[in-house]
Amino acid sequence: MSAYLIVNGLDPYLHSFDYHHQMSDIFFESSTKKDFLNLKEKKAFAWKYLDFYITHYPQYLWVALDGQKVLGYILGMPFTLDSSLYSIQPHLKKFEYLYSDFPAHLHINCHHEARGKGVGGKLIQRFIVQVKDLGLNGVHIMTGAESRNRDFYIKLGFHFEMIQDGVSFMGLNLK
Repeated sequence: MSAYLIVNGLDPYLHSFDYHHQMSDIFFESSTKKDFLNLKEKKAFAWKYLDFYITHYPQYLWVALDGQKVLGYILGMPFTLDSSLYSIQPHLKKFEYLYSDFPAHLHINCHHEARGKGVGGKLIQRFIVQVKDLGLNGVHIMTGAESRNRDFYIKLGFHFEMIQDGVSFMGLNLK
């Protein structure tokens, strides 16, 4: 893999080509959910974990690029306590007692050819600097309690973990 560039979701360069289609491909390739009843269900799934954030929080989108090839992306928001988010992701309520310590959250995915090459770690660093500059206490992710990616997050400092109903809430303290 050659050198890559990390650009923000508001960067005009990102909008000079079809980055969204590539991100969508990476999203579905990385997702554990593969089967959908129809296109409407598939689009609703993408809205929950990808398009909602691109639409409402583009400033918190970071994309790793090799030319115009998307290697990976991170997106999220600074405050998980958001009624518009709860309406599409009601499962978030089960951990709301932890959001004062870990208010920001993220979603990250990398193209399979970019995994294990430091791209994900660099993307998380960008997001962390951004939310840390807001003076926030912490950031969290949610993943499966048995998911292999837990080791990746632990390596990056997400040492707080709470597991409920097969979901692992992992937090990184920013203070």
